[in-house]
Amino acid sequence: MPKQGSLYNISAYKGQRKNFQLSTFNLYNMLLSISTWFSQLSTTMQVFWACAIAASVVFIIQNALMLMGIGGMDSDVDADVGTDFDVHSDFDTSGTDVDSDLSSGHSGHEGTLGQAGIFSLFTLRNFINFFLGFGWGGISLAPVVKSTGLLVLLSFLIGLVFVAVFALMLRLMLKFEKSGNFNIKDCVGETASVYLRIPANHSAAGKVQISINGSVYELNAFTDGDFLPTGSRVKVIKVIDSGSLLVEKL
Repeated sequence: MPKQGSLYNISAYKGQRKNFQLSTFNLYNMLLSISTWFSQLSTTMQVFWACAIAASVVFIIQNALMLMGIGGMDSDVDADVGTDFDVHSDFDTSGTDVDSDLSSGHSGHEGTLGQAGIFSLFTLRNFINFFLGFGWGGISLAPVVKSTGLLVLLSFLIGLVFVAVFALMLRLMLKFEKSGNFNIKDCVGETASVYLRIPANHSAAGKVQISINGSVYELNAFTDGDFLPTGSRVKVIKVIDSGSLLVEKL
């Protein structure tokens, strides 16, 4: 005769298996319903929904990583095309802009915009912000704008507005952050991540992201050694000026 404990274990196992099968069945039905709903949409609305959902997921992940001080989400794109749309401007403690992407850069060197030109607009962060506005803008306006061409145009403009608004917000946040107790000399000896590639032999400025006292800062960076690609880990060995560092590869 089976022991009572064994019967209980068998019963519990069967219950868990039934619950798992039921959950799997419900998930399958939900995915099937979503697939059916999506297939019934027009091509234009499918594009809007795809852009909105994908951009929203990446936006949430991107900002969660940034809050944790990890950053580096632009690495895959910025390795070849530059930095973000003059939003990561660095400020000294007096609030004076010392690192605008539209300026000529560090004295005696080519500016950041000179390296990347108009392609400095094409970064992952800006793409995500654009498609966030484009997708949700199109979905929101679809019930009232019947012309597909006009709807796409308005959604495109909303996407550009999102890029500008997020750029302004990030710039203001950085300005507020840098107006605090940040001292660039605290960077010496610390490790950083290359955000915008750093040309070799001190020929031009790149950018690094560095975490100081729990806050992430973005500063100009030069190296006396070999070219440092985006994503490289470096060590700060010297402060050049109020917004620039000298780094070497770890």
